[in-house]
Amino acid sequence: MNISDALRETCVITDLMGETKEEVLTELVSALKEMGLIENVEEAVKVILEREKLGSTGIGDGVAIPHGKMKNLQHVLCAFGRSAKGVAFGAVDGQPVHIFFLLLAPVESTGLHLKMLSRISRIVRDASFRKKLMEQVDAPHVYKDIVEEDKKFSG
Repeated sequence: MNISDALRETCVITDLMGETKEEVLTELVSALKEMGLIENVEEAVKVILEREKLGSTGIGDGVAIPHGKMKNLQHVLCAFGRSAKGVAFGAVDGQPVHIFFLLLAPVESTGLHLKMLSRISRIVRDASFRKKLMEQVDAPHVYKDIVEEDKKFSG
């Protein structure tokens, strides 16, 4: 499974307005709802916040990969968000988060869920790629960059 199997260009937000963890999560989940991919924004945010209680998904270097598992999902879903000013997300390095990859997975999809987390983690390790994501002008370009970066690890 590639990131492009879960992320749609229409679920890429390059100018997140949220200033808190919950606001950002709501914004990202709302993009999935607008595309008809999920039905209940509040339920999805609750699932992700429950996961956050186990430990922040802010992995450092300005990146967070908030995720959770939901009933009634058929596929792994992803939304991407970028915050120019950054959000206090309880990241492991204590720094604000600028790049968000939100993942929702079906309850029974442990393997796919972990594979997608791994793929995202791998592409955001590269500082030059993170910089590129922050500087890109619009959602179509950000989406294209994510898909192309992910392809480097396919094979």
